[in-house]
Amino acid sequence: MPRLTVQPLLAALETALGVPASTLASAGAETRRAALHALGAHQETDGVAAFTVSGRRYLATRYGRGHAAIVLLGPFRRPEDVPCDAPVLDAPAEARARRALAQAGEGLSQVMAAERKRLELAAQVELIDSAAIAITGELELSTVLHRIVDLARDVAGARYAALGVTNERGEIVSLIVSGMSEEEQARVPHIPHGRGILGRLLREGKTIRLRDLRTNPDAYGFPEGHPEMRSFLGVPITSRGRVLGNLYLTEKRFARDFTDEDVRLVELLARYAGVAIENAGLYQRAEAQQARLQAIIDQLPEAVLLVEPNPERVTLANTQAAHLLGWEIRPPLALDEFLAANPRFQVDDTPLSPADIPVVRALRYGETSRREIRMVRSDGQAITALVNAAPVRDADGKITAAIAVFQDITAIKDAEQLKDDFLSLVSHELRTPMTTIQGGALLLLQNGADLDEETRHEILTDIANESRRLAGLVENMVQLANIRAGRFGMDSEPVHLRTLLQRAIDAMQEQDPEHPFVLDVERDLLALGDPGRLDQVVRNLLHNAIKYAPAGTPIEVRAARGDNGTVIVSVRDHGPGIDEEDLPFVFERFQRGKQAVLRHTAGMGLGLYLSKHLIEAHGGQIWIERPPDGGTRIHFSVPAITDDL
Repeated sequence: MPRLTVQPLLAALETALGVPASTLASAGAETRRAALHALGAHQETDGVAAFTVSGRRYLATRYGRGHAAIVLLGPFRRPEDVPCDAPVLDAPAEARARRALAQAGEGLSQVMAAERKRLELAAQVELIDSAAIAITGELELSTVLHRIVDLARDVAGARYAALGVTNERGEIVSLIVSGMSEEEQARVPHIPHGRGILGRLLREGKTIRLRDLRTNPDAYGFPEGHPEMRSFLGVPITSRGRVLGNLYLTEKRFARDFTDEDVRLVELLARYAGVAIENAGLYQRAEAQQARLQAIIDQLPEAVLLVEPNPERVTLANTQAAHLLGWEIRPPLALDEFLAANPRFQVDDTPLSPADIPVVRALRYGETSRREIRMVRSDGQAITALVNAAPVRDADGKITAAIAVFQDITAIKDAEQLKDDFLSLVSHELRTPMTTIQGGALLLLQNGADLDEETRHEILTDIANESRRLAGLVENMVQLANIRAGRFGMDSEPVHLRTLLQRAIDAMQEQDPEHPFVLDVERDLLALGDPGRLDQVVRNLLHNAIKYAPAGTPIEVRAARGDNGTVIVSVRDHGPGIDEEDLPFVFERFQRGKQAVLRHTAGMGLGLYLSKHLIEAHGGQIWIERPPDGGTRIHFSVPAITDDL
């Protein structure tokens, strides 16, 4: 409590009493409590209350709010709780004090009014300060602008308030309004153009206060539908020397004009607003940069993760990371939660603990690493990834984050394995016929004259069969290379299926007379396709059937009309059938089923793979059926030639 504000009152009382006065701050705790109690029980009709402490008489008066507004008056002796030496106040002295208080009533009223005004202003400043903390902490620009304009209207006691946002050229580009209903705003045809008083505010960048803006020579008037307004207060919003917008307040409530205090309060709010708008703008730009960065890394074919410490969490992940790991990652995400949801990590079939995952070691220990990791996802799919992990350091060398890039190399590793399998198969499959051909030829060259006709015929037959087999292997390898290189030409012409199937059966029967062939073809059945490619498919299927069917069992070949303008060809054997576990893989490269391995059947595992691609090139389909009575039936469909084609 400033003591100077009550000096006239204290002087009057000192004169009336003839003794000094003392404030509550100089009194002991017991005296202060007694004064408060006395004032609380007193009606304060005359602004003074009497009370007794330790047998001594005191006076107290209140001229403001709170404890600090209580003044103790009196002639005091030196009691242990009051640091004054004065006689006990007697009845005549008390009467003189009351008269002095009455005489000083006007001064007391003025002091009280000034104190109320000061407290009200302090309350408004406190309101602005508390609101400013909330505003400057808000990062959504629209929310910031609406809170500023509402607060400005409240602290200034205005009926209407608006915040005009300006562009770099100083033009008003948007207007946030407070105090007008949506219907009232809808009646105004457009936002201000920045002429008249508003234009002056934009040009000068200084506070403008008017009692009646209608009579100002700079006024342009109001557009049709705009409410009438008289008193006006305009305050620029600036930050670092740049005008960001303006606050407009009109129609001061319960007064003709805005006060000096209103100006100070709104200017204070405008300074806070400038900081808040600048922060929100920086946040929006940071968000835009973050979104741009996210869009860029989302286009990368590799999975990217960024992990930050304190607390440890994933703060950035691209879409490829979600695809690779098998679940959607939504940063920020606690690192422990991320690791718990991730696949099992392995190196050389040895599980990795979470602490040994490369990105974790980069974050915690600053390790830079490049290694292959096997990941087994929750859906059971195994993936091989090449992981590059490295720490991110600031200028002082402190680790601020760790970044990891996962490259899915599953296809590469599978291709390497396929290459190894291919080389192994080729070396074996080519070596066998070459050995037979070479051995037979050498035998004929060295001992041909000594061999009987039957032996020579057997040797020549073996050479012919193995040569045919070798030619087939080479042809399959050429076909495989063409398919992988995209060099796959197709003819399209009518194909008489009975003729094509019979020709393929005759060729197979010449090589293998041990199996009877059964042919069932609908009459005049025509397909549209490449005769050579279709013949290759049929021979592949017949060859497979012969390999697995016991000697003497029939090979059934059928062709009939299918649905949707197709013909369906099927080849069935009565062998052991394809194992259930092999069914999903029979059309893949270099895949040889369990039965082929058990029976030591020759082959590279390319026949069905090539057949699938040849049929799909015709626009058809190929599939396998396991008949209930055993064996295997393979179907394929190709376009049919019909009367309406």
